[in-house]
This record gives sequence, C-alpha cells and structure tokens, in this order.
Amino acid sequence: MATIEDILNTKTHKDQGLDVSRRFFYTLLGEEGEDRKLQAHRNSKAIAVLFKTLREAGWLTDPLIDEMLLEVVS
Repeated sequence: MATIEDILNTKTHKDQGLDVSRRFFYTLLGEEGEDRKLQAHRNSKAIAVLFKTLREAGWLTDPLIDEMLLEVVS
C-alpha cells in the first residue's frame, strides 16, 4: 500500500522540486489518458478547497463569496 509520501511524490510532483504554482498546475492537469478526464473535476475541487480555506481564515466573507458566485453564474 502506498504511503502518503509516495502519493505526494507520484501524484502531486512533490519530489521534483517544483515551485508551488507548477506543482499545482501539473497536479491539476494530470497524466495522459484517463487521468485527463478528471481535469475539470480537479480544478473545481481545488478552487472549492481554496475558497473554503480563505473563508475559514477570515479572508473572505459570506457576502463577498455570494458576489463572486453571482458573477460566475451571470
């Protein structure tokens, strides 16, 4: 069974010494083939986790989140 470190190294490019933006980019992009079909899901999940983290840290308010989501659906 793979350890968390194994998964981080193979699936999130942790062992490649990439800066954080490239590490996120390559992780969200995924590998060729079946993995690429998950790209939209990964992008959406990453954005959701980011917004949740920002809200929990107090950097985003509920009204601001509502404004942003309204802009997305308009």
